[in-house]
Amino acid sequence: MENNVKSTLKLRQIFIIIITLIVIATITLFWINAFRKGDIAGGGIGIIISVTMLAYLIYVFQKGNKDIRAGYPLEDERSKRVKEKASSRAFYTSLYLLLLAGLLSGSVLKFSNPSQAITASVGLMSLLFAAFWLFYNKKEI
Repeated sequence: MENNVKSTLKLRQIFIIIITLIVIATITLFWINAFRKGDIAGGGIGIIISVTMLAYLIYVFQKGNKDIRAGYPLEDERSKRVKEKASSRAFYTSLYLLLLAGLLSGSVLKFSNPSQAITASVGLMSLLFAAFWLFYNKKEI
């Protein structure tokens, strides 16, 4: 692989890392704020999401560096297909879970404000994507 392509792949990888770190920092501020307000559940969910995203970031960075050094592209056809399939399944599953949360919001699920429900939903979606990605990455597609 030529140096221009390698530098472009490195730049792309650094951009992904910066964006992910910004998201992790935002979630970290959320769970710190939640703990300060006494919302232990919201803070715990924030910690789980932050740690999951950080683990995924480390994995992607290590794999990307190994692939770049070996001369492979960051994404091949299989990895694109895994990401497409995982995101599709996570999206459809989260739609049904959001519908269920809407039905149970008055009786079983109690959120003090809409931002808690939105944050929990987005966190659940990211965890679903990570789970489906792990499943399809191990499975032959």
